[in-house]
Amino acid sequence: MTENAIFSYKHGTSFVHKIPAWAKVLFIPLFNIIVFSFGWKVSVSCVLAQIALCFFLRFSPKEQLKDLTPVIFYAVCLYTLNIITQATASLIISKNDISSIPVLLSILKGSFNDRETAGLLVKFTACVQSASILFKTSTSLQLREGIEKIECAVRRFLPCKKEALFAETISSFINFIPAVFKIWNQLCRAWIVRSGKKRLSMYLILLPVLFSECLKYALNASRAITNRKKSA
Repeated sequence: MTENAIFSYKHGTSFVHKIPAWAKVLFIPLFNIIVFSFGWKVSVSCVLAQIALCFFLRFSPKEQLKDLTPVIFYAVCLYTLNIITQATASLIISKNDISSIPVLLSILKGSFNDRETAGLLVKFTACVQSASILFKTSTSLQLREGIEKIECAVRRFLPCKKEALFAETISSFINFIPAVFKIWNQLCRAWIVRSGKKRLSMYLILLPVLFSECLKYALNASRAITNRKKSA
């Protein structure tokens, strides 16, 4: 039921799966900084390289597109804001009637031809793809142990205890991201099985349920961590 959830782990024996989780956790932020530090050409090259890597890892096009869902929502928000801004400027500054078709087409053309917005979306796509590869090639346990190794290594140079204290919290937060999408995927499937339609009403009904289920998941995870520490 949850194999197709966004950012869900996919078993494999590739070289990316074999890379230590701590190395991937350190690489992702550095990669994102590089993507946002250079021009759009570098971002496009990274996106194409990531697509090729995903196919090499045998991630289907459907799985890749599903993991890019946050980019789609972000794009809709950005371009909607662009259109509203362009329409407001045309109405107030130019005093144009935005209800006329030529002016409306000009606003839409200006909004979608914004290179800065397009470049930002390409960079965001590269960052989301890197996160997708991380989650699809690393289990939650590997991520937790990897973050613990990073914290323990840092604490060796700090005047404090060497055991990991914050790694549990950070790893729980990171692993909570795919868990949210997994829960949402389960709710959507349950809704469709009960002959529900993908309409606005679905989101209005399921979003409060999602919030409740996420709280339960977080509470159960917290209890499990506490019990594991007591038994250790």
